[in-house]
Amino acid sequence: MTEPDEELRALAAAYALDALDGEELRRFEAELARSPELRAEVDGFRAVAAGLGAETPELAPPPSLKAGLFARLDETPQLPPVDAEPLAEPAAFPASASEPDAAPEPDAAPEPDAAPVDELAARRRRRRLVTTLAAAASVAILAIGVAIGIGWSGPNGWGAQRELAALEAAPDAQRQTVEVSGGGEVTVLWSAELGRSAVMANGLPELGSTHDYELWYIDEAGPAPAGLVGANSWRVLEGDFVDGMVVGLTVEPAGGSEQPTTEPIAAVQT
Repeated sequence: MTEPDEELRALAAAYALDALDGEELRRFEAELARSPELRAEVDGFRAVAAGLGAETPELAPPPSLKAGLFARLDETPQLPPVDAEPLAEPAAFPASASEPDAAPEPDAAPEPDAAPVDELAARRRRRRLVTTLAAAASVAILAIGVAIGIGWSGPNGWGAQRELAALEAAPDAQRQTVEVSGGGEVTVLWSAELGRSAVMANGLPELGSTHDYELWYIDEAGPAPAGLVGANSWRVLEGDFVDGMVVGLTVEPAGGSEQPTTEPIAAVQT
């Protein structure tokens, strides 16, 4: 399976916001039908944008945003005008009396149709505009996500937020919530198609500075560490997920362990 090229990846945000048309739209949708990775990219943008719009209060954009966008447009190089002035014809010298009669000039060739040139220029202008819109859309979604996500705990940078959004939107996504021994609950979300999973912890007892909650992927080969999670937090698990694995949670010394040192306090069979 071939991954979509960087040019198409750069258009994912614009497609999610219905900002593509014409040839760009046809090329993108053709690749979208072939690429699960590109579909996950688009689903992630849509889910993040929809979630932010539904769950967050309206925020006034900073005054610098409009000026920054217009400055970016002003810096974009422009094509020269297509309809340039024709060069002046050189002056004709009178024929000398001693020279033989000049051969008749052939019929002038018809002027080339300017439509292809105009169409090429228009396509280039559209490409620059779409690229600028895609970049602006990505920056806007990222800026809102960062502003809203400041208070979220756990390893939840922008990459993790996009992975979580893609998991939520995956067509085969499944989730299960179980109670944790000692109090609280954990929810496991997974997608076999994406090969990823995430855990949301809620109401677990605080462990202090000497211990951490550690997640594990458990299969026939045994447990493999998948990252630490807070008592009231979430994270996308480290490593590849395969359907049928058990996702386990243990209490480990601060910083985690290479192998479990205690019995699981929660386990979810996927």
